Amino acid sequence: MIPVTISFVSLAVLLLRAWLFPALPGERGVVTAIFILVAYLVLEVYSRRVSLGSHGIKISKLMRHRELGWDEITHLGSLVMATKVYLLLTTTKGFYILSNNYERFPDLLGNLVTYLDPERVGGEVNSLIDKQPQNSQPVRSAWLMTVVTMAIMVLRLFIF
Repeated sequence: MIPVTISFVSLAVLLLRAWLFPALPGERGVVTAIFILVAYLVLEVYSRRVSLGSHGIKISKLMRHRELGWDEITHLGSLVMATKVYLLLTTTKGFYILSNNYERFPDLLGNLVTYLDPERVGGEVNSLIDKQPQNSQPVRSAWLMTVVTMAIMVLRLFIF
């Protein structure tokens, strides 16, 4: 979350600079468009939550909320693709996918297995509890985005 916030603040500085001082041709439009996209990303990142309770699971994303009772979940499966892990919740209302991009994913996985009956948990899920692939790609991508936006900000504020 920190790199996304730093990028957002950097873009806000660039946006203010583009609108308050003379700008290069097209700068205002480009910076505004990128700022809007990053603002949406920030809202999506900060609003994403999964919470477990005695009654069920609550999945919250930007402007979307789902609550599932433990009795509604018919199967918990998983799919592993290199370092990416997806938990597949099959329910009476459809299916839901949770990835290991969620914060505290190991705790989420362990608690899901604890709340569900063993016959509703796929065997591959139990093996993930002991050995989870680490997915650092989103973190590296976010920091790369931060370095690029900071470099653009420094170049624009002090050189151009």
